[in-house]
Order: sequence, then structure tokens, then C-alpha cells
Amino acid sequence: MINLFCCPCVLTGVFKTFEVDAAHVRLGHDGRGSFDFFGPGVHRLLDPFKSIGKSVTYKKGVVNHGDLTLVVVEQGTVGLAYDQGQPILLPPGLHQWRSPTMAFEKAFDLNNNVIRLGPMTIVTVDAGYSAVSEDNGSQRILGGGATYLLTHRNWKFEKFIPQKIQSSNLKRIEATSADNVLMAVDATVIWRITDVETAALNSAETISKSGKEQDGSDLGSLTKLTNDVLKQAEASLAAFIGAVEYSSTFSVAHATTKPVAPVLGTAVGDDGEGALAPPPEQAPPTTHKPKLTSPLFDLARMQTCVDHANAVTSTYGVSIISINVVAAVPADKTLMVALAQGAVAAAEAQKFETVAAGKAAAAKIEARGAAEAEVLRAQGDADAERMRADGHKKAADLLAQNPVAVNLAHIDRTGAALSKNKAFFFGAKPSDLGTLLAGAVTERLVETGAEK
Repeated sequence: MINLFCCPCVLTGVFKTFEVDAAHVRLGHDGRGSFDFFGPGVHRLLDPFKSIGKSVTYKKGVVNHGDLTLVVVEQGTVGLAYDQGQPILLPPGLHQWRSPTMAFEKAFDLNNNVIRLGPMTIVTVDAGYSAVSEDNGSQRILGGGATYLLTHRNWKFEKFIPQKIQSSNLKRIEATSADNVLMAVDATVIWRITDVETAALNSAETISKSGKEQDGSDLGSLTKLTNDVLKQAEASLAAFIGAVEYSSTFSVAHATTKPVAPVLGTAVGDDGEGALAPPPEQAPPTTHKPKLTSPLFDLARMQTCVDHANAVTSTYGVSIISINVVAAVPADKTLMVALAQGAVAAAEAQKFETVAAGKAAAAKIEARGAAEAEVLRAQGDADAERMRADGHKKAADLLAQNPVAVNLAHIDRTGAALSKNKAFFFGAKPSDLGTLLAGAVTERLVETGAEK
């Protein structure tokens, strides 16, 4: 029997001692077809057939050693592995397995809206969009605001369809009006997809002509649907223009005709106070509203055009919100110039008519004001005379109560009369002047007493 403790050379070949650093593993092989991972720490092996390999870190990435695998799937990604042809999804974290058939494929970034993981597909649909997918030939609509896992190879993602409001320009069209005027019209159409399933089934192109799978980034595949919407809007607008008389509805006279507002006058009552009242000769004001310039710019009438278009577009899931006419002019430039000249003439006539009406109204107001001023002035003079007469009467009544005051008043009035005249003729001598005046005064007093 061999004593192993007495043979250092034998012990050196049997015992193996090694150290593994933290965050590392040491690769090992037992010599019998099996593989091992040695974790951090100190290891001593008593097996002459085992071999120790290099030390590797497993902080990130993949470590493959025979049938052993270490995988770190980072946050924000998802790992894909295959085991006997079956896909296995690995969430973020550290994964280890021993399998001769399971192999790690790849880590996929979850930042993208469409992630193809072999036969599976992860689809993230933003709010305001819907996704169209095809499951063994059947159409399946994926609503917005969620993430979906398409679990097999024949469940394929086709494209995103926006449900946001779309604004498209109509190319200039030429249509004939009701009075046979060829008109060139520019317009815009505002629309949106309201029924994604109907739109994808009836109008939108969801697969390529070659049959290859799409990644959904080509939103221009809605070209066919957009073209269908614009064609129907164009047809509805042309039908609407056919019912419009250009020569009458586009006249400037219709736009500038407005009812004349009533002119308020002033009527003087018995109490002398003025009150606002309409002049008797003016007709009552009209209540009708002026006509619009054209039905093409009348939102209420244009709604009939929108309703006509929606009757067709609703069959493929589209709702037209509005059709707006930007410009509508005669295609014949000569006719356009003639209509423009007529519009200028109508505007000039309307301007002169407005100025004349304003001057007439101003003259009426001025005459009415002058008449009212004269009435007020005459009324004021009459009131003043009445007040003076009342004052004289009261003064006379006071004087009549005292004879001396009466005589003095007579003398005062006589002096006032003489002061304004240079010569008087009496049928008496100058020495009899006092007698004449006294007699006249006495006679006046007698008359005054008799009246009383």
C-alpha cells in the first residue's frame, strides 16, 4: 500500500487549489464530458482528471461553457433563447441553465414599436393609432394605448393606421356653375378615420403586392385611402357648384346691401321736455338680414356638401369633418375682369348712395334741431313777458294803496316821457302846463279807481 502523505509529488498531481474573484466564475471540466462553473472563493479539488480553465466575468453579456450558459438581460431589453426549436423569452435579470439543446439567441431593445422575436412579435400601439394584424388570413385590429404579443409566425403585424385628424389639399378643379360659368376652385378637406376595421378591410392597403411582411413604418400606404377620400370630396364639391349661380351670388351688391337704420328725432311735448321719437315721414326699419356673398362660403349650405360626401366615405370607415373653399374664380380671365369691373361699379354706386343718405339724414336732423330751437326760444320769450306783466301788476297793486306814491309814480312816468322828446304841442299857454299835467293825472287816477 502506497502512503500518499509520504509522496509529495503524488499529492501535487492529485490536489488542485485555486481562487475565484468576486463577480467572476472559473470554468472547469471534469474530464468525463461534464462542465462546471466555480463561483467566487477558494476551491480545493481532489480529482486528477479535472482541469481548471480561465476566469471570466458575468456582469453583462453571455458566458457559454459547454452545456452551461450564463446570461445577463439588461433592463429595457428582452432576451430570446431557443430550446429544441421552441422560442423562450427571458425577462431582464441573470439567467443560468444547463442544457445541451437550449441556446441564447439575442437581446432585443424594447424601445421600438415593432419587435420581431423570431416567430413572435411584440407590437406597441400608441394612443391615436390602431394596428392591423393578420392571423392566418383573418384580420385582427389592435387598439391604441397598449402592447400586444403576437404568439406565432402566422400572426403577422401589417401596419399602423392613424386615427388623428388629417388635412389634405384638393387640387384645383374646374366645375360648371348653374349659369354655365366655368369656375376654378381651390379647397381643403379635413377628415379622419373613424372605423379602422372597415377602413382596413375596404380601402387601405395592408399588405405589399409581393406578399412580404411589412414593418409598419410606411404610413404612406394610406395613399389609396387618402386618394379615395379626396376623389369623393371633389365629386361632392363639383355637384354643389353645379347648383350655384355665380353671376348672382358673387355680386358685390349682395354683399354691400344693408338696411338703413332709422334716424331718431326729437318730439317736444306739452311739458316742454324733449323725447326721442322716429320722424313721422320715415318708413319703419327693415328686419331682414343681408344676403351672403356666395353659398360656397356659407357654412350652413356647405354642410350639405359634407353630408353628400360622408354618405359614400362612411362605407370605408372615413368621416369628412369639413370641406372648405379657399378660392373660387372664373376660369375665363375675360369674364373675371368683367365681373371685377362690375363689382367695382356696384361698390362705387353703393358708396355714393350711402353718402347721399347720410347727408340727407344729417340735413333732416339739422332742420329739426333749428325748428326745435325756435320753438324753445319763443316759449322762453312768452314766459319772460308773462313774468314781467305779473311783476308790473303786483307793483301797481302796491302803489294803489298810497296816494302819495301814486302821484310820485305819475310824476316819474311823466318825466320819463318828457326826457325822450324834445318838443310837445298843447292847446294851452306854457303857464298852464302844470294844470294840464295835474288834470291828466287826476283823470288817470279816476280811471284806475273805476277799473278796480
